[in-house]
Amino acid sequence: MTAEGVYITKEQDSRGINQFRPISLLNGEGKIFFSVMASRLTKYLTENGYINTSLQKGGIPGVSGCLEHATMIWEAIQRAKSEKLNLDVVWLDLANAYGSVPHEMIQLALRMYHVPEVIQVMFQWIPHEVLNK
Repeated sequence: MTAEGVYITKEQDSRGINQFRPISLLNGEGKIFFSVMASRLTKYLTENGYINTSLQKGGIPGVSGCLEHATMIWEAIQRAKSEKLNLDVVWLDLANAYGSVPHEMIQLALRMYHVPEVIQVMFQWIPHEVLNK
């Protein structure tokens, strides 16, 4: 399976390389495969209680995690202002967060969450470059 890498802009007037986001375009079969795999893994992990959707928001279908977290922060700021409280807020935007996960960590997570061995083996054969695109 091969992927073609392209860059899309993060901002309207992008000039520097850090203002672009790399994406990989797979063939149609690859897109279908990974879509089905992601859907099935998400269902498996949530139905078996391995993902706490009250905490984990990213990548969960039907959950607008960014909006929910932004609303929570906004409410905390408003409360701190009205009650004159101190408030520390940290907002992390990890560069290439998904693409920086080592292949071994993906394998460890699959084992730790008791993903069926046939799926674990399948992920061993997917090149690191494809998983981290």
